[in-house]
Amino acid sequence: MRGEPRTNKVAPWGGKLHIVGWRGILAGDLSWTGSRKYALKNAAGGYASDRGCGDLEKLRMKKIRFWVAGIAFVAASVYVATGWRFASYAPQRSDTYLWGVYHVHSTMSDGLQSPEEIAEQARATGVSLVLLTDHGSPNVASSSFRKTIDGVQIVGGSEASLPDGHLTFFGAQEAPGFRLSSFPPEAMDDARGWGAFPVLAYPEDPDFGWRYWDRDLRPGGIEVLNLFTCLRGASWLERLQLAMYYPFSHYYFLKSVAVPAESLAHWDGFLQRGKIWGFEASDAHGGFRVGSWLSIKVPSYADTFSFVGMGISRRYASDPEAAVRGGDFFNCVRGAGEPERFEFSARDGLQEFRSGSDAPVLSSLHVEVRAANQALRIVLKKDSAMVREVVGDHLDLENAGAGVYRVELFLTAHPLLRADVPWILSNPIFVGVAREPLPARHFTTIRAQLAAPAAPTTSRPY
Repeated sequence: MRGEPRTNKVAPWGGKLHIVGWRGILAGDLSWTGSRKYALKNAAGGYASDRGCGDLEKLRMKKIRFWVAGIAFVAASVYVATGWRFASYAPQRSDTYLWGVYHVHSTMSDGLQSPEEIAEQARATGVSLVLLTDHGSPNVASSSFRKTIDGVQIVGGSEASLPDGHLTFFGAQEAPGFRLSSFPPEAMDDARGWGAFPVLAYPEDPDFGWRYWDRDLRPGGIEVLNLFTCLRGASWLERLQLAMYYPFSHYYFLKSVAVPAESLAHWDGFLQRGKIWGFEASDAHGGFRVGSWLSIKVPSYADTFSFVGMGISRRYASDPEAAVRGGDFFNCVRGAGEPERFEFSARDGLQEFRSGSDAPVLSSLHVEVRAANQALRIVLKKDSAMVREVVGDHLDLENAGAGVYRVELFLTAHPLLRADVPWILSNPIFVGVAREPLPARHFTTIRAQLAAPAAPTTSRPY
């Protein structure tokens, strides 16, 4: 406009000032370019300085740091408070039963400690029987080992890697004289030939799952739970939470414990063929190695032994292995607590039959549990199907028909063990059951494979 010439001047802060007109000046509307660029609308007039803008930026960053610190503090407080809640957890203990652990590795393969050191940790956790399963096909040193150390019975054994999966056995009565057959039924015959008890391992493991299920397969037992499989089956989020809270309490691992339904189904299928016991496997190594120079003893043998175990009546104090071979034991997630009493029996008149036994048809079945401050749910199964369920501490079934009966016991309000994971799994009672005979043994073929003794294995095959 006339009378309002456009002029360019150098601004006092070093940039080029463009005055857009007298009216713009009066309105305080300026614009400029240069090394610094600003826009200012200030009806009262005046200029914004570098220092003022810098102060605003500092204030903004201060607020951001304040909120970040606040959020971090709240998160850390929640983490520590939750961790201390887990740290205060302690399972109920009972001296009613002897406790055994199955599937343990020593320095005779890839375990971190010797049988003597394992016995010390077993005794510290109330364990009286340790069943070793050191890697090898077979592991001659471990399979020949049998020793009682300060009241803890250590029974040696092997874990063999077959083409169709992993097979363990323990309690050989003679030193193995040749390599196990690669064919599962024959490998189990080999173990029995040495006086050992064969167990099918990792039936549903994501990496080592068993693949041979033909009807000629007849193990002495099957793993229905394996702690290492539980860890491998956990999600990455669950593993992260375990790493976060394990330092507060190793019992946090109970949140990852699961009994695969497929493993129970395979066990029930085997029970239609014969007397085959269910095992909960510790798969204890005493920790793990990082390369060949560093050993990290987490989880320790003591930690692992405190998670699951076999409950054995004290009448077997002189020979707890006999109870395991005979199926007269129950599996228990000990980390969730130990029962003051667990009874599963059949009665016919004055006769009583315990788990692993044959009872006549029309026997009466009785389940009784005593556990301090635990809400209980009892499930009685016959031939894999539920026949009775009770929320409470006892269950009775009169005039039981012919079939294979076993018990699953759940804790419905435990802070760590999920309500759908069995706290106790009994071994079965066979009521009026006629069993299939064992298939013919194949020892002629096996002994021809290799007459020389197998060498001990010192490295883990996975």
